[in-house]
Amino acid sequence: MTSGTARKPSQRHNRTIILPIEQEKYRPIVSAPQQFRAWIDQNYRLHPEIFPDHFNGNYKLHDDSTSEKTDVRTRRIKLRNGEVWTVHPSFVLPYMTGSTDEVAKALYLRQWGIPYEGLVYVFGRDPNYWYRMETQFGRKSIVATTVKTAEIPVDLLADEHHEKINSEKVYIATTVAVGCVFGAEIAPSASTEDLKNAYGVFKNEALAVDPEYAPNTEIPMVGAERKERGRHCSLGLFSFVASFMLGFAFVIVARSWQTFLN
Repeated sequence: MTSGTARKPSQRHNRTIILPIEQEKYRPIVSAPQQFRAWIDQNYRLHPEIFPDHFNGNYKLHDDSTSEKTDVRTRRIKLRNGEVWTVHPSFVLPYMTGSTDEVAKALYLRQWGIPYEGLVYVFGRDPNYWYRMETQFGRKSIVATTVKTAEIPVDLLADEHHEKINSEKVYIATTVAVGCVFGAEIAPSASTEDLKNAYGVFKNEALAVDPEYAPNTEIPMVGAERKERGRHCSLGLFSFVASFMLGFAFVIVARSWQTFLN
């Protein structure tokens, strides 16, 4: 996301069902209607959470098309209520923007600070392409993407990460639990209103998954309330970061010592 203001989840329905499959197995299946239906039915039995709530296995094959970008053929199905959904293979990204494996490897290198020009040298394309690939994750609901059949945790940890956008200081309102990130939204300032709006994105996404969801921890805790009631959260985050940096420093020293000995 490029702006510094918190946004509400998009109200536009993305009627796409992404199913796991390898590219070599997909091509003969998509060309055979009976095999294609069998593939959908099998995935519905194994992963019903991927499909819309009103799917129920009642559908018919609607039409098909081939992407000019990737030459990958996809089919659409029509549900009993009249909705038309695209069945999308997992080896290619949504909107046919690229190969899942290729983009995954490139974005893995981004976490180590590899510039976009470096990705171009290794994987081709252009810097703007890799910039879009990195920022496109803001399109999806984090909660809906992370939570499948499991319940949304009710014990949460919330804190703000200080960052800069165009040299302007902003705050990333982060919500985490059980080793997963459930919210990461930009707040333009540390004011109560801006932080509540940023944390409210997680709230809206959680309620979209479970309308009766209510966490035990209060989010956000800002101002004096955060100082009094959220101090243990900040200390916990500080301890985690300190431990990580200490371990990282140990690795650097060990590698330098090994180089010196050699």
